[in-house]
Formats: sequence, C-alpha cells, structure tokens
Amino acid sequence: MPPVLSPVLPPDLTARLRDRLSPGAAVVDGSLVRVAGPDDVVAVLRLAGRHGVAVREGTAPAEESRALVVDTTALAGTTVSPSGWARVGAGARWPQVLDAAAPGGLVAVTGASMADRVADSVTGGGVGPVARTYGLASDRVRAVELVTGDGVLRRVTPTEEPELFWGVRGGGPGLGVVTAVELDLLAGAPVGTALLRFPGAAAGAVLGLWREWAPALPPHAGTSLVLSRPPAGPPGVSVSVTWTGEPEDGAEVLAPLRAGVRPQAEAVGSRALGDLRPAPVGPPSGRESSLLLDRLPADGVEGLLRALGGGLPRWVEVRLLGGAVGWPPAVPSAVGSRDAALGVRVVGGAGAEERAATRACADELAAVLGTATGGRAPAHGWTSATDVLARDHAPAVRARLTALAAATDPHRILEGAARR
Repeated sequence: MPPVLSPVLPPDLTARLRDRLSPGAAVVDGSLVRVAGPDDVVAVLRLAGRHGVAVREGTAPAEESRALVVDTTALAGTTVSPSGWARVGAGARWPQVLDAAAPGGLVAVTGASMADRVADSVTGGGVGPVARTYGLASDRVRAVELVTGDGVLRRVTPTEEPELFWGVRGGGPGLGVVTAVELDLLAGAPVGTALLRFPGAAAGAVLGLWREWAPALPPHAGTSLVLSRPPAGPPGVSVSVTWTGEPEDGAEVLAPLRAGVRPQAEAVGSRALGDLRPAPVGPPSGRESSLLLDRLPADGVEGLLRALGGGLPRWVEVRLLGGAVGWPPAVPSAVGSRDAALGVRVVGGAGAEERAATRACADELAAVLGTATGGRAPAHGWTSATDVLARDHAPAVRARLTALAAATDPHRILEGAARR
C-alpha cells in the first residue's frame, strides 16, 4: 500500500478544500493535492492564502518543507495547431509533445532532459541539446497560464501581463503554479548525434582535449562531457555531440576528438530532431550544485577530476553554452548569464550527506577555478528541472522577480527558489 502522507491542513480545512475540488477527480492525500484542472489549483491557493499555508508545486512532499503540495500531473493534455504551435498541459513531459508534433512534421526545442516536464523547462530556462543552434526552450514560449499566489488564474503573453511573462520564463518556480504553456514549433530536420565513451583512466586526457576542442565548435554543434562515478561499476567519461545541418558534417566535427583519444565505444548517426531524446545525468531524484564559467583553464581540469573523489556516487557534467544560447530572445525573459561559455553541474544523491558532499565539492571547484567563474557564485540544492542559467539571477533581476512575486502573492504563500 502507498504510504500515508502527513496532513498540513487541520481536518476542518481539509474537508473544506475537498468540497471545493473537482468531485471524483481531484484527491487530497495528506499534504499532497492531486488536481484535475486549473479550477482546483485556484481553490487550493485561495484557501491557502486565506489561512497562511505555504504551497509549492510538485509530486511529493519534501522532508524539509511543511507546504501543501500541488500535483499537476493530471494536466497532461497536448494539442498541436496546424499553424505550428502546441498547447501543453503542466503535467506533460517532452516526449508527449514530440510525439504529438511528429505527424505534422513539426518538432519542439526541448529542455536538457526528456524526463523534464515542459512547464519546468519553461520556468527553469531549458538549455537543450540543440540550444546553441535554436536557443532555449523558454525562448519559444507564446503564452503561459498559471495561478498566482493570490489565487488568480492568469494568461500571460508578450502583450497580456508582459511583466509576468518576462518573469515566469526562466524566473524559477516561485511565481505561480503553471497549468499550461503554449510553444512555437519548428519544421522537422535531421540532426547528427554522437556518444563517445572512454574508460575512467582516460578522463584527464579526454577532458584536456575537450577543453581545447569544444570552444572552437561552430554554433550548429553542441557538446557536453560527463565524468561519472556510478553506484556500481568503474568510473567513466562520456562525450555527447549534436550538430544540425548535414549529417555527414559529423566526421569533420568529431575528427579532432577521435584523433586525440581512442574511444572505448561510440555510437554515431543521424536522426530526426524530434527523435533526439537525451537522458538525464545522474539519478532522477538527485540534487545538484552548479557553476557558470567564462572558460575552463588548464588548471581547472585537475579540479574537475578531483570532483569525483570520495566514496559517494557522483556525476560531473561540463556543458558548452554560447551560440544561440547567448543571443537575446525576441521577447526578453528572466534567464540570466547568457554570456557564460560553460555550465558545470555536480550531481549527487538526494540524501543529506550526499547533498552536503555535492555542495562542498562545487564550492571547492569554484575556489580552484577562481576568475574563470566571472565572479558568479555556485548555485546549490537544485534539481535538473531548473537549468544552470536560471539558478543564480543577477541582483537587478532578483529584485525585479521579488517585486513581481510580492505583487501577485500578497500572502507570500508560494515556495520558490528561496526554499533551496
């Protein structure tokens, strides 16, 4: 049987909330509310605001939080317009959108992982595998529908509530509970892909070669390198590469990397952009610390290798940014630090000891890298749903987001970035 979840609301308020939800569809399970539609989200937030109860969006309660959790998994409908855009429910993940768009020869610019929900990629920035060519997932948004902390269901677009439209794209999860998003789609196109795997003993040589090779790539090519210490099996290193345009361009793109260190295994091919479905790095429930870099200096290679030290399972990803990631979107958003050249993620487990070790590792790495961070501080305690560019906003952006949250959440009930 599933575990019984401890209630946040007293029995009388729980009964009152049940009376206001969709009968037979929405469910209150302790501190978790599984909603069936936007009206249920409105009911939750209005009751929470009236009684001073904290609320966050999610699928399970967090140990460190006493918030009422709104689960929007059931809001998963996806429809595609023949004119080239999609309406996506808050519970939908990227494969649903890609599958719905494929019959019309259309694709979406996704976030980093197919495991992410589309709504999370929008609020979290969404730096996907073809971001250097097509930009971020949040750059392709036409509209967002969300319930703000005052219990109002709002539709925000570049012309309807433009300030909230700016903030919800890349501003993190604290501005409201998203119920649906609308995205512009692209015509389908072939994409070249490569995954090269190397033994852990070659990690230093591969990383040293990668740091010279990756920054010279043209905007139609992107890459990330992952150092892994899994729970079972030996440490390893892998390099993933994608390139748009002609599939045969891959030989030229990969040549310097292949020539430097011989891969233990490789898979190189071409697939439709809609079939490009990258896997997450690390465990699904993992917690991350991250850094943004202007460059990876030679002495930073040793620091990255040391980041795998210790007995705990850990993953370290270095992702090439630049290209279209750094281009200002047609409609400005809260996504910051688009000028960063590289994103570094240190991923560990969700337990307290693992989170502490991940945080310490990233802090030590920041100290080693010094000026290469451009003065940016490490960001700690995140999940992959919020991407590296949306984790540490500049003071002016943070102040603007705070003012926006205060205007739409007068009771300050929504938990967002501050809970991390």
